Amino acid sequence: MSKPLKNVLEPSNEAGAQHDVAVAAAVELAMEFYGCDAVTAAAKRAFEARDLNRESHYRFWLHIFKSLKANPRLINEICQPG
Repeated sequence: MSKPLKNVLEPSNEAGAQHDVAVAAAVELAMEFYGCDAVTAAAKRAFEARDLNRESHYRFWLHIFKSLKANPRLINEICQPG
């Protein structure tokens, strides 16, 4: 079992805009590819990256996971029955 990172840093203001664009694009792609399971998939990818000691990938997928969790309407829109 891996230990969670204690200090997950948010992107700096300097890199924040590029990071926000990358996360927004990744959120859209995750929703397209994983559909209703996008939140779970993002969490899984974050854990996988953490287990492989790929800290930048871990932080990236963690931000995607947080973005999806913070905006449940995004997932609700694609998971509507019928």
